[in-house]
Amino acid sequence: MVAMTRIFVAAPLLFIAYGIVRLIDGADGAHGPGAAWTIGHLLFLAGFALYAVALFALRGLLVRSRGLSLVALVAGLIGVAAFLRVIVIDLIVGFRADDHAAMSVIGDEYDRWPGDLGLYDTLYTVGPLLFLGGLLTLAILLTREGRLPIWSPVLLLLGFVTITINLDLMPLGGAFLLVALLPLDLAGRQIRRGSSATL
Repeated sequence: MVAMTRIFVAAPLLFIAYGIVRLIDGADGAHGPGAAWTIGHLLFLAGFALYAVALFALRGLLVRSRGLSLVALVAGLIGVAAFLRVIVIDLIVGFRADDHAAMSVIGDEYDRWPGDLGLYDTLYTVGPLLFLGGLLTLAILLTREGRLPIWSPVLLLLGFVTITINLDLMPLGGAFLLVALLPLDLAGRQIRRGSSATL
């Protein structure tokens, strides 16, 4: 579990990288299609995949509140799944479209992908809240156990609010997320150094 603390740095760094590539992609006034669109979304996809692992790692650090942390984990994972679906569709649309105008037309074809379950409109709205709620709850529980400083949940919330205001602020929002979880990575590094010193 100690080695997994690197995920708490890697995941937000991928968000920051996506945000930078997104700004480059939008320099001409339109986002996608093209190499920047694809690279950016692959970074975003990898970031959320790591956040799924990070949710498990956060829960694994907890000693108490196992029931509540399980609910937070499940909620967070559902939120991650909702994001991953949107990102995969964006990648498919980007591959298929010849220009930005075609992206909207092709995107409509995937509105119910991968099947008409009647849940996607709800997940599109609730998914981000479930992800934030799950991640924030785990952070608060870790704060109560003294594993995170009191300002970490605040920075997590601030990071997502920043991203929600404008996706162009993704690098800044990602930086807030990075600083919020950085204490866990630093603690993991100290434990690793201590273990190496005793060998």
